[in-house]
Amino acid sequence: MLIGELANETGLSKDTIRFYEKLGLIEAKSRPAGTRTYMEFGPEMIERVVLITQGKSLGFTLHEIKHLINTWGNDSVPIAEKLEVIDRKLEEIDGKICQLEEIKRYLTRKRNRITQTSPD
Repeated sequence: MLIGELANETGLSKDTIRFYEKLGLIEAKSRPAGTRTYMEFGPEMIERVVLITQGKSLGFTLHEIKHLINTWGNDSVPIAEKLEVIDRKLEEIDGKICQLEEIKRYLTRKRNRITQTSPD
């Protein structure tokens, strides 16, 4: 499938797909057609793009996702190492939750002060 078709199937822009290809997250094969060269993506790239999107939504960076795709995809990574990666990400998420709770408490205090001192 061509880049436009992959974009339509995944809901991503062509620029994003090109960026993912440049980073080595997805692969395409070049197909010459006259004076032009088209990049063709296999149907498995739809699943790969979905995996990347899900990984991003879970808080993984594109660098982390690339590492996971390259190593976990061939089952060469021991279970203990996979669990370590997951545990590190869980700790990172817990830290972000704590930061967000602090910000929420701060903003709540600010809001309460404002509403107590301002005339209606």
